[in-house]
Amino acid sequence: MKRKVWAIACAVLFAILLFAKTGIAQERSNTERTTTVSTFSGQIFPSYFQFKGRYLAVLSDADMVASAYIDNNLGARSPQMRDELSLIPLTNGLRELNPIRLPVSNAVTAWPSNLAISQDGRFAYVTEVDRPPPSGATQRTQLQPGQNINAIDLSNPTSPRIVQTVQVRGRTQAATLSPDGKLLAVSVSRNENEHIYFYPIQGNGQLGQPSVLKFPGAAEAPLHIEFSPRGNFLAATFAMQNEARFARYQVTGNSVKLEAWGEPLITGKFPSVGHWTPDGRHFIVTNLYWFGGTADLYVGVGNSTLTVIAFNDTPQAGKVTHTIVSTAPVGASAEEFAISPDGRRIVSLNMENSFLPPKDPRLTYYCSLTLLDFDRQTGILTPRGTYPFEAILAEGITFDASGQFLAVANFAQFNPQRPIEQTTIDFWRVVDGVEPKLVQLDIKVPVMRGAHIVKLIP
Repeated sequence: MKRKVWAIACAVLFAILLFAKTGIAQERSNTERTTTVSTFSGQIFPSYFQFKGRYLAVLSDADMVASAYIDNNLGARSPQMRDELSLIPLTNGLRELNPIRLPVSNAVTAWPSNLAISQDGRFAYVTEVDRPPPSGATQRTQLQPGQNINAIDLSNPTSPRIVQTVQVRGRTQAATLSPDGKLLAVSVSRNENEHIYFYPIQGNGQLGQPSVLKFPGAAEAPLHIEFSPRGNFLAATFAMQNEARFARYQVTGNSVKLEAWGEPLITGKFPSVGHWTPDGRHFIVTNLYWFGGTADLYVGVGNSTLTVIAFNDTPQAGKVTHTIVSTAPVGASAEEFAISPDGRRIVSLNMENSFLPPKDPRLTYYCSLTLLDFDRQTGILTPRGTYPFEAILAEGITFDASGQFLAVANFAQFNPQRPIEQTTIDFWRVVDGVEPKLVQLDIKVPVMRGAHIVKLIP
């Protein structure tokens, strides 16, 4: 009898253990299946990274460290480092953010405007600005002026290729494409008689014979130029004169003519880039306030500002008058800014003092973004907040096609764990509401060190 009871008890215990093990296994299986689904299909946060666009184009200058602006030392390099144009595919969200890389000579030693991309994304144009350093060079002053303009075929973005290289007389600066994609304009410095090269663009993206002109009324070449999105107008900034100027262009066959359009305006001390609003009604300029009595040329004496110019495309009583309608403070050394596709928001990218040498007591271990609202009717700017983040010499920024996300190019980073030849493109979200704000996302795409321009191919 005792043996029978003991056998029954053992059988019951075995059954309980078997049932418990099966249940635990089933629960574990369900947990793993749920985790897998939520991780790879994005069912928890489906809108976390809906960055709209086909590609990001990133230009990297690997020839110098950021502090070379101050102490002249080009800094450490590795054999893997080279100037590059990188294309980051965006169509698969977080799954495939692997850059496609093309070697192309370029330099950060100009305003961030030496990359132009056609609206259809088929062609890109890169101005060299400075050549790569000669063998054994250690000083920034050893860099020679870059005369090359490279035309790049992007029709197959997985295999971009340089299809043409042309040269100018002088040092290439900014590049800009007309809205119809038929004309490339390139500003040229170190040549007092030639300010802008206007190239007709052929069907295969290659450049024809240029018209070489001086900017009307200007004693020197503009360092930044940009075609208006409407009408035959060109805007330019002149840093040493603290000016913005406008011109109207006319194309007859392959020949281009320029005429001044209105009087120049004093925008603020040392303007760098300027961008048209999407509707072409306003031109916005960032003023750096460099050369303000400090010991170094590139260290500002306070915050930068954005200045809004209401552009007049119609003469009244035979006269054209443009008007400054708004000025707003942003962070320090704001070389670049981005305007949302709907024109309602502006984000200034502020380098602060992140590019100073490591032992300089003025060094900031951060750059920053300043978010501003923009009234498309009046041109009034309303600052909403400034957001520091860790980076060195960040000066490349673009909105995505939805206007809800931003990509920021960091020239370099402070983290000593990161390889010397690597930096990242970072991503931010615009949060709407009564008090709109910016939030940095936990997404970084590694690219070649020296990233200084990022543009969206929509």
